[in-house]
Amino acid sequence: MYKQIELNEQILDNFIDLLEKNESDILYNYNGKNNQILIKNTLVSHILSFIKKNLSSKKYSYADLTKSYIRAAFELETNSVIINKNGHIFLKIIDESVKKQILPEEKNTVKNRYNGIQEEELNSFYNEFFKEEENHNFFLYVAQDFVQKYLLTKQISNEEYEEKVFAYIHTITLKKLTEIYDDEDGFFLGFAGYIFRIHFKEVFIYIAELILDEIALSNPYMMQFLDYYAQGVLVINGKKYKVPHIKAENGLRWTVPSMLSIVKIYTKAKQNIIEFKKDKMKLQNKVKKYYINGLSPIKSNELLQEKKISLEIQIEEKTKNINRLQNRLNTIQQNDRKKTIQLDIKKEQEDLESLRKEKEIVIKNIVKKSGLSQYMLLQKELDSITRKLQREKKLLKQNEEAYNSIKTSLIKALIAKKSKIYNAPHKKN
Repeated sequence: MYKQIELNEQILDNFIDLLEKNESDILYNYNGKNNQILIKNTLVSHILSFIKKNLSSKKYSYADLTKSYIRAAFELETNSVIINKNGHIFLKIIDESVKKQILPEEKNTVKNRYNGIQEEELNSFYNEFFKEEENHNFFLYVAQDFVQKYLLTKQISNEEYEEKVFAYIHTITLKKLTEIYDDEDGFFLGFAGYIFRIHFKEVFIYIAELILDEIALSNPYMMQFLDYYAQGVLVINGKKYKVPHIKAENGLRWTVPSMLSIVKIYTKAKQNIIEFKKDKMKLQNKVKKYYINGLSPIKSNELLQEKKISLEIQIEEKTKNINRLQNRLNTIQQNDRKKTIQLDIKKEQEDLESLRKEKEIVIKNIVKKSGLSQYMLLQKELDSITRKLQREKKLLKQNEEAYNSIKTSLIKALIAKKSKIYNAPHKKN
């Protein structure tokens, strides 16, 4: 939460002077919104140097001190957002006058869903600073943390799961937001609830997949956890409850025994595909090293051999021509004519030398037998991996419909709760 830090008035005045001198690096009405301010990274660098030079505290970090002086300099309310993003500092002013007041008895209830902050403010921040490529795995990590901490490590009961799953996920979401934005003020408490609602289904898709991964490994706790959903009616303290089922749209009810084989085959195939793709990429990179100008070494060798033969024919023709010119030179008496032939011989000898050098280059580029053998071996491995990959993809496809039915049914069960069964009143005769 916001840390109340006692500020040094003289240092605050100097800090304000620093901001005023660099006002061109402060963008008010950022992105057309009058409650947003951006401090450019050039000024941020000066701010951090100023804080480190003038302040030091064992109790507070430089980040806390920086935020406190920024908050005071801009006269921000305590719940306004101050975050670091890509070297810039972003300020979002939350209007206290329009913030919904939460009564003490309403805390931790649906009425306090967003910590009293208006949804419009949360949506604006979401579009500005969260809906980015860098956060595309955010809720996968949230789901992984939940499954690891509460299901695999703590092994909570189905009762605790139904009662607290949403609160646990909200807490994990808030923790991860704090890690990203280096801020745990009241705004992020509401923002955590907001983005969880937006990505609600996504979170439980990940959780369902992670649970099924554990079922594929025959995890006894997870199998027992899912057995709960196979019960029809549960009696607790003399009261009857209807338990949610892992039930498909077509009415088929999935139980651990009925889903086990499908999940094992599908999950194993999915894992194999990932591994085979990695292996295939490694082999492809090795094979590419043997390619010359985009041609395989076999095809390249064929063309180089053809080129070599062509050059040898040209060399032979040039040699014969030089010999003919030499013989003619020996029979001619006129000096002018001799000079012309000598020039012709010199030109043919230059061409001959050029052809020989070209032939040397061609021979040098021809892949040796050992290199071809290595290429053929790698190509053979690559063909084998490709066949295995196709086989696993086919297996995945064959079980995909059943697996998705299990997953979709499980998601519905995971977000549902047992419901109390009320006995119908007896009719009077």
